[in-house]
Amino acid sequence: MKPQLSMLPFLAIFATSGVYADDFDLKASVEAVTVYQTGGALVHRQASINLPAGNHRITVSGLTSSLDSSYGINAVADGTRVTNVHSTTTYLPPEPSADQMALNKRLQDARDALAKTDNAIASTDMRLTYLQGLGENGGSGKDWQTALDFIGDKTVALMAEKHTLETKRAGQAELVRALEQETSASGGRPGITYNAVINIDVPKAGKYALDVNYLVRSASWGISTDANLMTDEKKADIKLMAEVSQSSGEAWEDVALSLSTARPSWTIGAPVMNPEFLRVHDKDDLRRPVETAAQFSPPAPRAMADSQMERLESKSMARQTATTYDMNFTLNKPADIPTNGTPQQFLVESVQLPADIVSRVTPRFDGENAYVYADVTLEGLPRLSNITAKLSRDGYYAGRGRWPDLVPGEETELPFGNDSGIKVETITSPSRDGDTGFFGKKNVEEERLVYRVTNNRDKKAVVEVTDRLPVPAHEDVKVELLKGATQATTKDVDSKAGVITWKKELAPGEVWEIHHEYRITYPADMVLIRSGS
Repeated sequence: MKPQLSMLPFLAIFATSGVYADDFDLKASVEAVTVYQTGGALVHRQASINLPAGNHRITVSGLTSSLDSSYGINAVADGTRVTNVHSTTTYLPPEPSADQMALNKRLQDARDALAKTDNAIASTDMRLTYLQGLGENGGSGKDWQTALDFIGDKTVALMAEKHTLETKRAGQAELVRALEQETSASGGRPGITYNAVINIDVPKAGKYALDVNYLVRSASWGISTDANLMTDEKKADIKLMAEVSQSSGEAWEDVALSLSTARPSWTIGAPVMNPEFLRVHDKDDLRRPVETAAQFSPPAPRAMADSQMERLESKSMARQTATTYDMNFTLNKPADIPTNGTPQQFLVESVQLPADIVSRVTPRFDGENAYVYADVTLEGLPRLSNITAKLSRDGYYAGRGRWPDLVPGEETELPFGNDSGIKVETITSPSRDGDTGFFGKKNVEEERLVYRVTNNRDKKAVVEVTDRLPVPAHEDVKVELLKGATQATTKDVDSKAGVITWKKELAPGEVWEIHHEYRITYPADMVLIRSGS
């Protein structure tokens, strides 16, 4: 990710005039972080410092080597003028964080345990070798037979002990490999840190708050939901969860965490359209080159948002703010995000929405299964997309999958998994009057389907069956319902031509048969072509 932002370049050093009165070394801890949904995070290190009047040089050390050089390092101190920011490199091991120290301790303990098991296996091998030597010395008589029996028993016991130790060793070796990988991914290039060198002009002596910020690449967040459908109350309990992870090499401990839906990138404007000129030339004059069109330009990127969104007021675990283009969540409590890439979950919003519960069936494409939906009007939730939902019904896990985009105020059908209490059967019936085929100057095709839906639950259920009626796209093609067809409840569903639904509330044990029957006629000298659009 390489955002095009107006900040001081990372490695540029600008000439400045004047003499610096003092040099200061400052430790600035990570206080605030904004993580972007498409990857990357803006890290803010903050500290206070007493400065006399004059020009000074402040060095903030210990910045991660995984920062994004295309963004650079930016510094702000209210009431002063920052005249220059550049970086230096320290080729010393960075001071390990508490998480890294704990991880190193776990790795060392695991290695020690593995070494101890290796020693035990070696000791067992020595004893087995010794017993084998005794057995090979030979002998005779009853005493020697007793000795052989003893050797055999001990050998069996030692072999069993060795097998147990080798099984134990395999698990320990796997743990060491996993911890080594985790240690390797704990951030940055080992032995390298950056220092921010800030030239600052202080008008008068005083205490100043300094903010140093930079972008790191190895961080991201995503939205998931924990959703429980409460069937008796006819409500959908929806909890929005933000899952955040990072492996920047810096431990984010007790930080103010913000999550942004913005998508920083190098593409910041629409392509430029160039003119196109048309010329003609003699067909016989092949020596002159044909003029080509102007430089090709790629299509413009899709707009990111529609209109100005208002701030959403609700009882949430995060403060929500919206601009014309993006949504931002700021957690109400400080957060800890370890640098080993382990995802951390945070509750962003929790709402309960009234729901109409419907079991939906599309037998043409899924002839056996019905699926539970909660039809809700989205209130109290922000505009979000790319949502993974973990689903429960009355507290019991029902599955995991993708949810539709959440748009405030819209009526939305939220899927809640398979409904095993609704049985679906599809029966194909033959033509009753033999009209299918070629007759005179026209072709005739008929489709006669019976959808049999049974409510096997002990409670009533609202069931909706969806199919389609072919739409003529030529004046010589005719489609007509047959006499026994079941009339659809809704036609042209969601403005899709020919998509129809039948909807009914079924009592416990009730069987519902839907007859989907229609006839297509078209000229005998034409071929019928079916397409999806």
